[in-house]
Amino acid sequence: MAPPSGPGRATAMSAWHLFVARLCRRLYYSRVTVLGAERLPMQGPVLFVALHRNGAVDGCVYASVLPPAVFMISTQLTRSPIGRLFFTGIEVVREKDRGDRSRNRRAIQECLDLLARGGRLVVMPEGTSSLGPRHLPFQPGAARIASAALAAGVPLAVVPLGVHYERAWAFRSRVEVVVGHALETVLAPELDEERRVATLHERIAEGLESVGAQFESAAAQEQCEQLAYVATLATERNYFDSLKQLETGIPTAIREAAARVGHQAGRKSLLRHQGVPLCPMGPVALYAALLVVLTPVVTIAALSNLPPLAAAWWAGRHFPDDRNVVALWRLLVGLPALLGWALVVIGISITVADWRGAAVYAVATLAGIQAWYRYKKLAVAVVNGLRFPSLTENLLGFRETVIRELGHGAR
Repeated sequence: MAPPSGPGRATAMSAWHLFVARLCRRLYYSRVTVLGAERLPMQGPVLFVALHRNGAVDGCVYASVLPPAVFMISTQLTRSPIGRLFFTGIEVVREKDRGDRSRNRRAIQECLDLLARGGRLVVMPEGTSSLGPRHLPFQPGAARIASAALAAGVPLAVVPLGVHYERAWAFRSRVEVVVGHALETVLAPELDEERRVATLHERIAEGLESVGAQFESAAAQEQCEQLAYVATLATERNYFDSLKQLETGIPTAIREAAARVGHQAGRKSLLRHQGVPLCPMGPVALYAALLVVLTPVVTIAALSNLPPLAAAWWAGRHFPDDRNVVALWRLLVGLPALLGWALVVIGISITVADWRGAAVYAVATLAGIQAWYRYKKLAVAVVNGLRFPSLTENLLGFRETVIRELGHGAR
């Protein structure tokens, strides 16, 4: 990314922007798991080619788990002062962006200089993001960068990355980043430049598809994402493993069980968490007791931060043109609002009372954020369990069917 000291000399994201990326990730998502972390190269020049699904938030997630790296970004992200506070990188002008596309040649040279110095570069070859059932067309830019670096004698590793959100736009949902196997970079010496690029482009596409999941339609994707979530409930199973298995089709037993549960859930108006009707897996009284304990924690945190929460909610309703930028707009508006509000509350607390009031606010806010994901699940499960106890056995049986049919899914 563009360095603080001048263009073309970046070796990693600045400390400020790395802090912001990690803060956004930790604030908005409850857990980010890295699958295949042992495949992350820790030394030498690396070109990470990454799937792009959830707007610029993808960059925050990737940056928070990768070794220090530089991102290729769209110039539109840094047009505003707020954007420059959140994002930095080697800027390119996409076809749909406003700006002089002749600048892209200089950006490519910055990328090559970075790799020649042994740096790490992250490129998202789709160019833009989508939460749809299939990846968007991969652009050849990453392959051209790889080809030029290899031709210059750079010992380059090319590593595909995937990112999978349980509920990309939902506050405090969970995320998995998948690190694929390094791609083959040896090319036949008789290939001309265009064939070198085409060969690398094919390998990059195959690598990205290995860390992604493709579905025939939006409806199929939604159902498979819900089933993959069911497979993770009270198990050690990875969300991505289940998605990848379901990519080839839903087993008949699961499809039939899902139809029965869907009919019952619709007829009884069961509550859902991330599209799934949950119920207690143990005594409902125990679940209800835990819900009672967490309710004041979440309530105090919400009431203590009502203005920034309202600002983030409003931004998420009015600014996005699709679901893949809901989380981005909530963060762009909500995070500055939260930080400003926190400074005001802490300042007033210290002035009017003492440091203990500020400490209570900070602890209550952090505890509420941490508890929110579990609180939502508990609330759904308890309400369903109390209102429709006769359906508990069927819902748990459906979960067992999903887990049995998908197996252990070891990677």
